[in-house]
Amino acid sequence: MALAVRQPGTEHSQEVYQGFSRDGLSHELACRTDEQKAVAITELAAKGEDFIVYHLDNIVAELRRSSNPELKQAVCKAIIAAGPAAVTFYQDMADLVNDINAEVRYWACLTLASLGPAAVGSKSKVRSLLDDSSEAVRFGACSALGGMKAEDCVEDLKAKLTDNSPEVQGAACLALGKLGVVGTPCAALVAQKLAEPRSRANALKALSLMGLEGGKHCEAICECLTDEDAETRALAASVVGKMSDYFKESPGAVSRILDLTRDQDGKHRTAAVLALGYMGKDAASHKDVIQDLLMDDFEEEADNALTVGGCRPRMPAACRKTKCAAAAALARIAAKDRGFGWEAIAEQVARLIDSDDWEARLCALDCFAALGPRAKDYVQKVVAQFTDEKYVIRAKAARAFGSIGESESISLNKLADLLQDNCPAVKSEAALALAELGADGAEHCDKVFDLLMDYNEGVRAGAITALSR
Repeated sequence: MALAVRQPGTEHSQEVYQGFSRDGLSHELACRTDEQKAVAITELAAKGEDFIVYHLDNIVAELRRSSNPELKQAVCKAIIAAGPAAVTFYQDMADLVNDINAEVRYWACLTLASLGPAAVGSKSKVRSLLDDSSEAVRFGACSALGGMKAEDCVEDLKAKLTDNSPEVQGAACLALGKLGVVGTPCAALVAQKLAEPRSRANALKALSLMGLEGGKHCEAICECLTDEDAETRALAASVVGKMSDYFKESPGAVSRILDLTRDQDGKHRTAAVLALGYMGKDAASHKDVIQDLLMDDFEEEADNALTVGGCRPRMPAACRKTKCAAAAALARIAAKDRGFGWEAIAEQVARLIDSDDWEARLCALDCFAALGPRAKDYVQKVVAQFTDEKYVIRAKAARAFGSIGESESISLNKLADLLQDNCPAVKSEAALALAELGADGAEHCDKVFDLLMDYNEGVRAGAITALSR
């Protein structure tokens, strides 16, 4: 894309404190240059919906005081961050669609897309931007028409599938997917865009929205599990899960996924086992295949040029390590399948808890939490994780313990000790785990009650939830 998105706070950072009143923010903005206002508003938007909504009227008012392009873009980001509450400012955004600055037009389109059908009144303005000279604006226009579900624009969007920009083609794919039934006849054309790396991700998302017509392309979707890009492989795996009803009826697609679990390339094995996991109960008959991968030591590098440069977050362990992907897949299946044959799998998962790899232990604990009582023979391995140096391991161990339902007094006391942990997440999970144990955990309810006075709101919320059960 020609236009890059600046991350909040990366240039000329102007710290804005969450304690500002509405009048205080208005005064603060009045004392700044337009460039400083733009950065400040962008940072405010990054604080999330609950905070930005409170100040939205003061922020949008800046559009009437300045013609600065950066300030206009920042206001657009604030509207996007505000969510549905920003609908009342729809007309202000629609007025920016014809702005002289291409970046402003692009952000205005994305903002209208975020407002959904409530922005349909700007459809004719947005439609005219489909032929804009800027590919970023054309991308935004496709996104906006899809977001507002402009069903009468299906032919316009279909024409954009031949745009000279693959990114615009991808945006048109996704927009057609969002149109519902009227867009499904274009599924075959959308599937063709899977061949282009720069439109592939949006084509995948679109096909997952196209029901039966999208389901006719399951085998083509499977090939995306071999993509060079880690995020695209993970997305393809999730799309397999969303389209599980169609995949389970496609022998060729299932066979291809199973073949990939035995592929020489570890990246392909990881993506394939993730896909089976996303299929949930529909893949229960293949859990033995997944079990065999619990001891697969393949590991993809966690850091690359994109993660180091801050352009992309680090991929989760289940997307990088085959054994973690297998544990995560089994957890998803176990959560839906209450059938037989899990004992041998629980034994294999227990071996991961003895691993030196903390991410492998974390995924194993997640799997035990999904297995519940079926993992009762290994509860002491879970209890041993209560003293792990990593708080995420202690928190997951508490959750797994509560799910398994062990009520032996010594183990219960060790769980109760976690209520005094120095990490809020661990305290909250311990309280919830004790609640899961019913009458056996009730003997520690006085300690859970004490958490109602904890300084951390997450811990207080966890305590309230636990005490209400």
